[in-house]
Amino acid sequence: MIKLVYVITRRADLSPAQFYDHWLNSHAPLVAAQAGPLRLRKYVQSHLFDDPANEGMRAVRGMLGPVDGITEVWWDSFADMQAAYATAEGAASGRILSEDEARFIDFSKSQVFLTQEHEIFDHTDGQGPGPEALKVTYLLARRSDLTQGECHRTWLVDHGPLVASVSGPLHMARYVQSHAIEHAWNARIPEAGFAPPLDGITEVWVRSHADLVAGGQTEAGRAASAALVEDERRFVEMGASRCFLTREHLIFDHTGA
Repeated sequence: MIKLVYVITRRADLSPAQFYDHWLNSHAPLVAAQAGPLRLRKYVQSHLFDDPANEGMRAVRGMLGPVDGITEVWWDSFADMQAAYATAEGAASGRILSEDEARFIDFSKSQVFLTQEHEIFDHTDGQGPGPEALKVTYLLARRSDLTQGECHRTWLVDHGPLVASVSGPLHMARYVQSHAIEHAWNARIPEAGFAPPLDGITEVWVRSHADLVAGGQTEAGRAASAALVEDERRFVEMGASRCFLTREHLIFDHTGA
């Protein structure tokens, strides 16, 4: 499967409450209604979770601040996505969604890119981290002296096992890396008025806010966090990346159908 990642910044004329209400209660049902023509397999919204930890994660890395949220949409393949939009019905569905997005999204400050997921570990046995889960969402831009391939290899081959090795003291429940793919498609995204795409996204789930806090209250947890930040500097351009908390809203999942 492939996953489209949509990094969303709200329109400046909308309050956060107006933005989240429209995105979740108006736009989400609209996406669900177009799932058939667009061959969408799964759709998740991840809303910014306001917490002091966001500033802590940002400051220690010298990163940009959070965005308002992330949309993730899955297809069976890139070819399936292209085939859906190539039909008259699929193209019409795409226009319906784009027109509604313009009501609440600032396209010029938002990013869209296609990715391939790499699950590093899942300590939930496939059951998911539960309804109180939070997700550390890490929007990754590579160091300018690295190719995207070099960044991805370091991230997956070196950094992934390091994260797995400290998942215990940091109370991590699941960890997924999503690497940017279909580079020619991604490269054309700014032509549609979006900001340039990123190189990927890391998602780390904890089962609860209490677990998140507990990870930073032990010597082992603090040492693990410091080791991860230091290793990230090998392949991440910190000043162009972001790290913040979100809470997921699963709108639909047809992958088991």
